[in-house]
Amino acid sequence: MSDLLELAVRRLERIVEIDEELANVCRLLKLPAELIERELSISRDDGKTSFMRAWRCRYNTLKGPTKGGVRFSASADPDEVNRLAFLMTLKCALLDLPFGGAKGAIRIDPDTLSDDERRQLAIAYGELFSDTLRADNDIAAPDVATTPHDMENIVKGLEPAHNSGSVGAVTGKPLDMGGLSIREGATGRGAVFLLRTLGEELGIDISSARIAVQGMGKAGLEFAQDAADAGAMIIAMSDSSGTISNADGLDIEKVAKQKAAGKLNYNASSDDVLRADVDILCLAAMSDVIKADNVDNLSCRMIVEIANAAITADADAALAEKGIIVGPDILFNAGGVAASHLEWLAFRKGGEDKLGDIQAMWEDRLSAAAGSVSSTVHECGGSWREAALLYALRDLNAVAVGQGLFES
Repeated sequence: MSDLLELAVRRLERIVEIDEELANVCRLLKLPAELIERELSISRDDGKTSFMRAWRCRYNTLKGPTKGGVRFSASADPDEVNRLAFLMTLKCALLDLPFGGAKGAIRIDPDTLSDDERRQLAIAYGELFSDTLRADNDIAAPDVATTPHDMENIVKGLEPAHNSGSVGAVTGKPLDMGGLSIREGATGRGAVFLLRTLGEELGIDISSARIAVQGMGKAGLEFAQDAADAGAMIIAMSDSSGTISNADGLDIEKVAKQKAAGKLNYNASSDDVLRADVDILCLAAMSDVIKADNVDNLSCRMIVEIANAAITADADAALAEKGIIVGPDILFNAGGVAASHLEWLAFRKGGEDKLGDIQAMWEDRLSAAAGSVSSTVHECGGSWREAALLYALRDLNAVAVGQGLFES
């Protein structure tokens, strides 16, 4: 088993200690059902051909077709793709969605691409994986460094194989292709919604919270703006170039404009945001940020894990010992997949107008997941991560038993 996936799966050992009946389903989740690795090529603007590696992992199909984003990343590798698909499997189970988990990636630095090269790349990904990307089999979505426009081009790559059905194999599309407005910024907004929903149980009042945010991408900025709208004070934000801070609170709209224009005035290093004395530290940048050896540097009451796997498994015990609450990724970044499900459902039903109140459906899905985790946290000694895993695994176990994979 690969290193990152092995560490992620190891967290399930603790859940089996809590509920021994989950041993079989945890064993079932140790490896992905399918990892596809292929090479694609594009024609560069200088006329040369570039080749790059691409992946699609379909981790588990117990609950239905697999669902997961596609990222463009210079550091992408099969180990990372497997781990992310594993986490998506658990996330979909926690939200009781009719999906298994998946993930896709292309190993490329997106900053090196021209607009035309990027268009070619997304189309090529759709063409390369047209045998798996179908509305009833495997559904793609935006992820790190990908956009609705990239999803539009993946659809174009799928069209020769699937014709009009290709739009159902991709979510997070532009509105004129069947995308839903609720999908835009749904990951960041979902985290704020959950903080408001679970505020009493967490002992955190977002309307008066002081917050630091690592990451100024789409999720981090949306989280910061929604949190500020809810009354919170965002005192620090960071990206790979540094940290900006203001003890009296940042103007998030201004920050977003300066970020887009490349005119941010950094006043500290990137890592300094992790040391901010705040109620909530939001991790919305990258994986494996908080490790056992830097937990002592933290001065927050709670971590909201928007980035997938932002906290390593070896940091869990240290965070618990320090009394820092963890809002786990499979719950707190679930707003995106909850919205993607509605987009997929609209395709299946024949249009957005067939769904009813989309905002209410999205909120109900997240509220139900929050309630599920809240109802099991007492079994897990107060650990919200373990409670989320416990509920997700019980859901998957019930499906596996119902399918006769092993005895109840």
